[in-house]
Amino acid sequence: MTAAWEPKIRALSADLRSPSSVLALRAGDLLREVASTDPELLAEAARAIVLSQPALAAVANVANFVLRAVEVLGMASVGNALDSLRQGLDADRHAAAAALVERVHSPVRVVTTSANVLVAEVIQALHRRELLAGVVCAESRPLHEGTAFARWLAAQERTVTLVSDAGLCAHLEGNAILVVGVESILPRHVVHRTGTRMHAVWARLAGVPRFALATRDRIYPQELLGRFALPSHPPSELLRDPPAGLSVDSRAYDVSEHETWSEILVGGQPVTIAEQRGDHKLARCLEQLVV
Repeated sequence: MTAAWEPKIRALSADLRSPSSVLALRAGDLLREVASTDPELLAEAARAIVLSQPALAAVANVANFVLRAVEVLGMASVGNALDSLRQGLDADRHAAAAALVERVHSPVRVVTTSANVLVAEVIQALHRRELLAGVVCAESRPLHEGTAFARWLAAQERTVTLVSDAGLCAHLEGNAILVVGVESILPRHVVHRTGTRMHAVWARLAGVPRFALATRDRIYPQELLGRFALPSHPPSELLRDPPAGLSVDSRAYDVSEHETWSEILVGGQPVTIAEQRGDHKLARCLEQLVV
């Protein structure tokens, strides 16, 4: 790997604040740049990108998608392949929101744990159909993505309540539905921001419908599961200068079993159908990563 690309891949790896969709866009733009200026390094850059964010299916899949396109159509296809992927993800977001709205027959309160573009799409779609009774957002410590999301919803003139992460469970009752976006879909689990599992389990006990939403790029490549790992945020996000003997667990994500959710939707399809119908073949240049 040349010095030109190493700093950008290190920066991608170190970024635990940006949404996974943004990280995937950055990965795609980097691969587009490598393909146009150093095409002989594309495979190496793609492998490094997969390893840079080992919990995020979207990052692994953009690398795989680009290399698959090159295998079939050649290096000149990278730009068009990335544009096609982004169009497909946009279509998935609309389809997921439409599919969830079709399951709602009377006004509901959307309860969510963090900021997510799919959840925003659902909220807007419910509002257009006059099926939105309000939104409850957890603050999402330590980075407060939920607080930012609540501010945005208020600016959109939606009825929104901001609560502490621990206080969210009190709102999982009555006409509530729990709606979250996921980072990755594994064969038996889904990956989401830390704390979501607790809320989903509570909602299940309370009989509240639970929906996990994803686009097609969130299905983790099965051959690369040996590389999957859950990262931690810097300890300083919870406590600066911890004293000797005090350890800080600042995991960025947790996981829940598929059965925890009423439905996992990939675009407009249940996850079982999306896994069967999608083309999830691994690019030859990524086979070196299989362990």
